[in-house]
Amino acid sequence: MKAVILVEPEIPENTGSIARLAHNYDYQIRIVNPEFNLEKARKTAKNGQEKLRNAKIYDNVEEAVDGLDFVVGTKPGKGVGLKEFTPRDNTSIMIGRESSGLSNEELEMCDAVVHIETEDYRSINQSHATAIVMHSFAETEGEGLDLDKKEYISSIVDSEVLEKLIFRANPSESEANRLIGDLKDMSD
Repeated sequence: MKAVILVEPEIPENTGSIARLAHNYDYQIRIVNPEFNLEKARKTAKNGQEKLRNAKIYDNVEEAVDGLDFVVGTKPGKGVGLKEFTPRDNTSIMIGRESSGLSNEELEMCDAVVHIETEDYRSINQSHATAIVMHSFAETEGEGLDLDKKEYISSIVDSEVLEKLIFRANPSESEANRLIGDLKDMSD
């Protein structure tokens, strides 16, 4: 299952637009402490009405990410550029507040962090950013690091290095093969 997690959304129209995207790209909606009644998001939800009706509301981010396979947070200038990131199957997306995005603590709960490469102003409207990320993920989903490779790398690399440098980047199949080869060469 993949979900879009909206953390404390502030503008109903953005949430309605994201419901449309969730319908188009087949994401569940999880919302942490919305600052408005979801009824206000209905006018922009169009064909996403059912997704909005079925949205799950959570008190905190920790509860919202529970049970998800792989969660990618977004933050301007942080993590890996979206063009360089390869999602795996069932990758969920965490989108922050319109006014301030995701906190560092919230980003720590993500398996990876990406940013959208822009020419000038780094911040993008919440619903627009969601559209860009969902479209990008739909184009490349399933190409990420598989479980066997992840377990092998885990057996030979320090856990902190593993988490910070390797799994958060979610390398592609060819990058993972090259990394495993390099690690084998180093251990011989």
